[in-house]
Amino acid sequence: MITLNDYAPEAPFMAQLSDSGEGPVTMVNTFVTPAGMEEEVVEVWRLDSEVMKTKPGNISQQLYRGTAGRVVTNVANWESAKDLQNAFMSPEFQELLPTYPDGSAAYPHLVRPVEVPGVCLGAPWNPPAAVAQNGQGISRESVIEYVELCPEVPLATQFGATKGGFTLLDVFVVPSGTVDQAIAAYQKTGAYLKGRPGFIQAQLYRGIGSSNILVNLAVWESVDALQDAVSDPGFPAVFAGYPAGMRCYRQALSRASVPNVCVD
Repeated sequence: MITLNDYAPEAPFMAQLSDSGEGPVTMVNTFVTPAGMEEEVVEVWRLDSEVMKTKPGNISQQLYRGTAGRVVTNVANWESAKDLQNAFMSPEFQELLPTYPDGSAAYPHLVRPVEVPGVCLGAPWNPPAAVAQNGQGISRESVIEYVELCPEVPLATQFGATKGGFTLLDVFVVPSGTVDQAIAAYQKTGAYLKGRPGFIQAQLYRGIGSSNILVNLAVWESVDALQDAVSDPGFPAVFAGYPAGMRCYRQALSRASVPNVCVD
């Protein structure tokens, strides 16, 4: 049996499914698998993805595997939250949930892409004037707490197991009232990282409804390239605009191929 978990109680996934907003949504769903059961989790995910593919409003799904195991992430695109809700509540999908190995945990969240000028495309972002004007009103006491979603496979282990290109997943839980500040800091950070060797691309997503969650998916040529970029003496000043009190769940991922569902 699998348990559904939320990164933050302010915007639970089940409430997000009832969102009446117009337009497409993306579900970013990270699974923490029981030790030694990753393949079994992926097989059940393949079966439920086969069901989802038949449902109205389904566009695509792409699976990523954690570079050190134990974690898999699904990024799925839907025409609307309502379409996903209907598919999620369908009997044929619900009957598959108990077949996940005991101890499996999922962290689904619904997001939409955000337009960050100079970094990525999406829905227009209109920051308050105090944030937009050269960072005025932004605290410089910036602290991000990095939390291990799977403590048995810490980030250092993931980076050590990463060979070549990879996708960096950051799920940011942002303090209430500071999402615009966090996006402004992301814009500054993203513009800086774009100029570093080994950076390929990045996309920011914002949780729908009352969510205070931001999701970053960034592609790098190597872990060394990322670490060189963030260890540069100029990086701390660029990074300083994030609001204090943020939490980040970070994973190193690689695209996975699953028969009849997605390719790497």
